Amino acid sequence: MITLYNVPVSSYGSKIRIILDHKQLDWTEIPPPDGYGSAAYKAIIPAGTVPAIDHDGFRLADSEAIAEYLDTVFPTPPMRPNAPQAAASAREISRFHDTRIEPLVRSYFSQVTPANRDAALIAANAALLQTRLDDLAAIAAPAQLMTGDNLAIADCGFVASFTIIALLQDILDLPVTLPPAIAIYRESLLAHPDVAGEYARYRAVLDEWAATKLNA
Repeated sequence: MITLYNVPVSSYGSKIRIILDHKQLDWTEIPPPDGYGSAAYKAIIPAGTVPAIDHDGFRLADSEAIAEYLDTVFPTPPMRPNAPQAAASAREISRFHDTRIEPLVRSYFSQVTPANRDAALIAANAALLQTRLDDLAAIAAPAQLMTGDNLAIADCGFVASFTIIALLQDILDLPVTLPPAIAIYRESLLAHPDVAGEYARYRAVLDEWAATKLNA
């Protein structure tokens, strides 16, 4: 049995949920006791972060480490290319998302509350986000999905990020446009049968969270 420690709005948690469902694993999700970063939670997961897993007593944090562990222990269906260069390129894309795109997208969360908005900061971050999305289009060459026709680890983090970007475009009129190849990729990814359910769940969670901020 796999226990996933997570909070509903976590983008990295969404990434792991997709992998668990895609591999049709037996898993359950619980919130970190007393919240992530708490002493109670760090007694279980020393990093104190979400997502984290407990797989029959083996505990692991960090979404990329979890993703690679799950794909190694449960190799069907495989979620990493076999060829060394293709595997390295896929990991490059995954890390580019996790270190260059996701943190910048998530930084907008503080701007959703109207009283906290900083127009200059929103514009500056939007320009940087646009640059990084353009960089992604130069780095990646999706062929339906990021590494071909099959869902890969490199795809899974983008689901939440694309959802957050769409929410920010609705709420903040965020001046960001997905490059054409990435826009086509987004549609293919979100329509994937093992992604669509998590996409719908995550968008509903974001909408509920945003509603509380907009009314604060």
